[in-house]
Amino acid sequence: MLPCRMTENPDMAPIGERAYYLSLALDARRALNAIRGFSRGSEPSDELKDSLRSATESLRAIAAHESLYAKLSPEHYVQFEEIQTLREVSSSIDCVALLRTLESLLSEDSSAAAAADLTSARKFFRALESRALHHYYDPGSHETVMA
Repeated sequence: MLPCRMTENPDMAPIGERAYYLSLALDARRALNAIRGFSRGSEPSDELKDSLRSATESLRAIAAHESLYAKLSPEHYVQFEEIQTLREVSSSIDCVALLRTLESLLSEDSSAAAAADLTSARKFFRALESRALHHYYDPGSHETVMA
């Protein structure tokens, strides 16, 4: 009997090329879960702080038109797919207002976070998750990003 070989669909990007989209979507989902817990009165978790810090640092670099690739740091997103997805999401929002919101949630006095700040952070992370999952599931999206 011949061994069963899986044939790869030529229209689909290899999983390895899409893994960073999934990683970004999972990070956004972790942030959304942490925001939910925080909005119910618990202290901000380390996961939430890490996600907020990564998003804030990356958005600052994008707003200042800096090269995210030049600063390979765990403080922000560093993979091409993550950066491109963040640029896509940030192009449709007011980055300055979002940065203020995320920074206020990161502040030491974040226990009294405004409901509007939590809502804004939720919208951002939902959009980031949605866009990342779109790229992950869309076999042709890697071609448009790379072009």
